[in-house]
Amino acid sequence: MPKNETGKNTKGTKKTTTKSNVSKKTTSTKKATTKPAAKKSTTTKKTTTKVEVKTEPTKVVEKETIKPVVNEKITERKNNNESSVNGLMSNTPFVIALCVIVILIAILIFAICSKRVPKTSNGDEIIASLKGKDITANELFEALKEENGTNALIDLVDTYIANKEITIKDEDKEYAKEVVNYYKQYAEYYGVDLMTFAANYLGLSNITSEDDFYDFVLEDYKKTLAVKNYIGDEATEDELKEHYSSNFSNKLTVRHILIEVDQEAEDKDAADREAYDKAVNLINQLNETSAEELNAKFEDLAKNNSDDTATYSNGGLMEDMVKTGIQESFFNAANELKDGEYTKEPVKTTYGYHVILKISSTPVEKYDDIKDQVKDSYAENLLSSDANLRVLKWDELRSKYKMSIKDDIIKKTYEDIINEQKKSDNNETEEN
Repeated sequence: MPKNETGKNTKGTKKTTTKSNVSKKTTSTKKATTKPAAKKSTTTKKTTTKVEVKTEPTKVVEKETIKPVVNEKITERKNNNESSVNGLMSNTPFVIALCVIVILIAILIFAICSKRVPKTSNGDEIIASLKGKDITANELFEALKEENGTNALIDLVDTYIANKEITIKDEDKEYAKEVVNYYKQYAEYYGVDLMTFAANYLGLSNITSEDDFYDFVLEDYKKTLAVKNYIGDEATEDELKEHYSSNFSNKLTVRHILIEVDQEAEDKDAADREAYDKAVNLINQLNETSAEELNAKFEDLAKNNSDDTATYSNGGLMEDMVKTGIQESFFNAANELKDGEYTKEPVKTTYGYHVILKISSTPVEKYDDIKDQVKDSYAENLLSSDANLRVLKWDELRSKYKMSIKDDIIKKTYEDIINEQKKSDNNETEEN
């Protein structure tokens, strides 16, 4: 199967995998998961039911009749109020009792509104008390900051920066919804609700509702967009154009037939010749087919002969194929064909020999027209190839915003993390 250079399927064991961009709430760790093959992706449509409310027709009232009626009601209410007030003021004991009640209520409201957390003599807030000991806010902070203080602080900093750098679009919100639905399928697969799954499998113990999870995904995505934009904006024009040349191409729709070479055969050369000859035989059958019947014939040959388990069942069809992730010999051979043409010689890849029929192609967009997309792809490739880059680029972003950590313990922890990542990055560079 040419679409994946790292491995191929074995006939009869088809497997679907899906990538996720959701990362755990840390400064450096991205959570990687694999979608359960047993579950089929579903889309839930939101339905709205219209309820028709029937009302009696409104009676039309002449303007002349409205004013007298309103005046009568006002006069009646005024008279009733005056009678009630006069009766109340004539009952002195009741008035005194009422005043006392009002004063007590006022005192109670004042006490509630003015309630404050107790403090020590030096002004430190007391969080908890027990016999012989008051635990203060400063003591709690000191106990927590060594373990979680750095992550908590950096999360606040990065959230602020991401909100400054990124304006969320409707398409970003839709992406966040897709991610939530994706993980809901995971939760269903494991027989738990989304919140339990988030806590047990993603380490997100503070997720208490689906809305919380959606907010987390959207915030995390904003941080990803912020660092990708930063990397893309840093790139030179030459770097971006080189990336465009290497990764952007015509989109091809093709059919192909793969004839595998038996990798376990004792005689490798004989196995190679056998696969090659079988591919040639298929090409000979296509040579005897009319142009009108070519597509149907190719589809039938693929279903009955192809060893690519991902495509043989639909006649070897591969739609909107670009050269990224495709072996060069395969893509180049397909790209050089005219629409409706097939390869006259078998095309060799690491999987075996291919016969390719080109159905159609869409020309690649010009660099200037999709420069933002090129930047995004460039940044995505760098982040995927360097596990430390996200951490280091976020450090640069924080420096851009003049971040200065005042607490010595948190500052040292942060600097140790960054220095460790820089050291690791340098070691990987030297090895390469």
